[in-house]
Amino acid sequence: MGIIRRYKSQMHGNYWRAVLRYGFYSGLILSFVVLVRYWLIYPLSQPLTYVENIALILLMFIFLWRYRLRLTDKLISFKEGYIVCFGLGVVASVIYGIFIYVYAWKIDSGMQQRCYDVQRVLENNVNLTDEQVRFMTTPSSIAFSAIILSVVVSIIMAMVVALLLRTEKSEVIKKK
Repeated sequence: MGIIRRYKSQMHGNYWRAVLRYGFYSGLILSFVVLVRYWLIYPLSQPLTYVENIALILLMFIFLWRYRLRLTDKLISFKEGYIVCFGLGVVASVIYGIFIYVYAWKIDSGMQQRCYDVQRVLENNVNLTDEQVRFMTTPSSIAFSAIILSVVVSIIMAMVVALLLRTEKSEVIKKK
């Protein structure tokens, strides 16, 4: 028995369509969550917070559940669930990053200063000059950080959601 097993799994639905559709919706909903926080006088001080992470995992769970219910046999393997959730997370991250760029640039211009203050306090940034930290807190840098952080978080979240919602166990491929 090898350490790595190979599985033969069948894809039951049009998962690329689901990735694009549900990822787009998730990105819009994450952007709306940020706007609601801004309107409630709780603006962002970093590109990605626990609120957005919780919203993203809930959206992954809801949309994978919906995807599974739309399948004819209602069977979904871990692989298919992971592809749908991770793809959803990547598409949502890009849309969220685009919104964060606009948010930091036009909607909440104070976000750059709050991000600067957070970066200045970190021990890793003690040796950096003020100009270097200012460059790290431009709207494009904040948006890029939001995209990268949410994609990385999506890797683990997608795995958890796919494990919870799988309904079919894949066959192990036997070596000859």
